[in-house]
Amino acid sequence: MEEITYFGRLSFFAFLVGAGYWLVSNEAVGTVMLIGFGLATGAGFTLLRGGARHEPDAVGDAESTEPDGPFGDESGPLPTRSAAPLALGLGVALIGMAGAFGPWFVLAGAVPLVLGAADWLRSANRELALREHLDEAE
Repeated sequence: MEEITYFGRLSFFAFLVGAGYWLVSNEAVGTVMLIGFGLATGAGFTLLRGGARHEPDAVGDAESTEPDGPFGDESGPLPTRSAAPLALGLGVALIGMAGAFGPWFVLAGAVPLVLGAADWLRSANRELALREHLDEAE
């Protein structure tokens, strides 16, 4: 559960730095951002800590052996490696630059965007077919 306590320590650190930043600089924007970071990591700590508890089994009153939330069973096929997220990000960035540099960036960004989206969908379909095949085998 080290992952959960990391968020708690990070939240405490952000609050401490935010308070020190306010005392040293008396600047509101940076202080609000640091305190907001502390609140966000504190909320993550609270949510993860609640999700890691063992909930009673829905069938009976016995304790479940599998934790709920982000620490549940993740068995199954792993997605294959792909550059699709990078290609999509590049396409979106190029299209975003069209506002400043002209419409030609939309054409330049459309190519990696479409190729990345197609690759990602192919990977997702392969993973879905593999999961269905594994479920039928059980």
